Amino acid sequence: MIKEKARAKINLFLDVLGKRLDNFHDLEMVMVSLKLHDTLHFSKRDDEKIVIHSEKKITENDKDNLVYKMARHMMDTYALNAGVDVHIEKRIPIAGGLAGGSADAAATLRGMNRLFKLDLSLDKLAEIGVSYGADIPFCVHNRLCIARGKGEELFFLKRNLKIPVLLITPAIEVSTKKVYGHVDMECIKKVKITNMTNAIYNKNYELLIQELYNALEPVSFDLFPEIKTLKDELSAYKPDGLLMSGSGPTMVVFDKDVHRLKEIADKYRETHTVHLTKTL
Repeated sequence: MIKEKARAKINLFLDVLGKRLDNFHDLEMVMVSLKLHDTLHFSKRDDEKIVIHSEKKITENDKDNLVYKMARHMMDTYALNAGVDVHIEKRIPIAGGLAGGSADAAATLRGMNRLFKLDLSLDKLAEIGVSYGADIPFCVHNRLCIARGKGEELFFLKRNLKIPVLLITPAIEVSTKKVYGHVDMECIKKVKITNMTNAIYNKNYELLIQELYNALEPVSFDLFPEIKTLKDELSAYKPDGLLMSGSGPTMVVFDKDVHRLKEIADKYRETHTVHLTKTL
C-alpha cells in the first residue's frame, strides 16, 4: 500500500490581470501549502477497476471525482494491467477555496506513479495534471511559489514560512466559475506582487501581513454576503491579518499568537468548519 498526503493551499496574494481568449483569467498569485491535508491510500487490484472509498461524499458519481480521472488517465496512458483501490481520509473542507480536489488529484498522480513504479518526474506529473485543473501543478509540488497564467506557471520561492493560520469555512457552496464570471476588470485594484515577495525573502512578517491581497474578495462578498459578514465579525478580534482563500468561502485568520487563534476557533467551532494549522 502507498500513502500520499494531499495538502491544502491558500493564496497570500491573488491578482486578476485580465481575461484570456480561452475564457479563463490571467492570474498572478503567491501560493503556499498547509500542514492540513487529506490522506490517500493506494493499493493494487487484480481486476482493472478504480474503486474509491471515502467516508465523505465528494462527488455524486465517482467518475466525476478528480481522483478517478487521474487514476484513469494513468492507467490508460501507461497501459497499466491492474486496477487500484483508493481510500480517501478527507479533512480539507470540500469546495472551501483550499484546493482540496486539486490536492487529492495531485496526490493520486504521485501515488499511482509510486504504486506502479513509473518513475515520472514531478514536472511530468504536473504537466499531466494541468489539463484537469489549474491548481494541480502547484499541488503536485507543494512548494511556496509565485503562480502565473491560469495558475500553472510556477516560480518557486526558497523559503519556509511556518505561519500559524486559522481556517474558518462557512456552510455555503461557492462556485469558482460563478465568481470569475462576475469579475469586472475595471473594478480590480492594481497591486504589485513585489511587496509580498520582498516580505517573504526578507522574512518580514509585518510586511507580509500588510500585503495580503485577494482581488476576488469584493466579487465573492457581493455574490455571497455571508463571507463578508464573517470577515467583519473576525475583524472585531483584531488578528494580525485576514484574507479569503481563493474564490471562498474560507476565511484565513493570521496571528503569531496561537492561543488567540484557538480562542477565535472556539467561538466558531459549532457553526463553521474550523481548522487550526500552519503554512509550510
